[in-house]
Amino acid sequence: MAVKVIPLKCPECAGILSGFENDRIFFCANCQSGWDFSSEIYKPLRVSYARAKKIPSQYQMLFYLPFYFYQVVLEMTLDREVSDTVARIIKDLNYIYVAGFQLLRENYFGDLGLIYTESRLALEEDKERNEQAWQRIGSATRGLDDVEPYLKHYPLLIVDKRQDITGMELRVRKCFDRIWAVPFFDLGKQIQDGILGRTFSSYALDTIDEFRKIRY
Repeated sequence: MAVKVIPLKCPECAGILSGFENDRIFFCANCQSGWDFSSEIYKPLRVSYARAKKIPSQYQMLFYLPFYFYQVVLEMTLDREVSDTVARIIKDLNYIYVAGFQLLRENYFGDLGLIYTESRLALEEDKERNEQAWQRIGSATRGLDDVEPYLKHYPLLIVDKRQDITGMELRVRKCFDRIWAVPFFDLGKQIQDGILGRTFSSYALDTIDEFRKIRY
């Protein structure tokens, strides 16, 4: 039986790829690209490293987690009139973040993709190139096909907070833009995201010990 071996080097620059055993996407810090080897045709995905906005005074380690970023156009039909607030949300919600990873007990700690989307975050690219730090990225256990349902699920959740969505039909025109590599800080017992400053228990990220083993 033929065994498909996942290459550990970037197909473009031959640099070492970052990622863990169960990941779907592997990352090249040099090319700033992500690679999905689950199909026979390898295509690079654009990766941008976000600049941290909330940096703790003390931390043990900086690492990055992936978020898929889509440009979207929403079209909604409803069998009754919608509120001005809902109409504005549908009109203005033109991009969606979906986490490429999944936290344990996400219902308790929060879905960061939904939080980023609802907060309408505008991430800024980190122009200070730091390939050594950028290699500490992984946990992309969701591929592009896995995140597709969230592109409709998130807008419906956001609208449902303002108005009953029974009878609503939502169509989503989507365009994948990039993967945002978002900075996170290991505080020991907790992890802090570098954008909003939200903290959650370290055990919620099942790959935290793998990140801690990385040495450059």
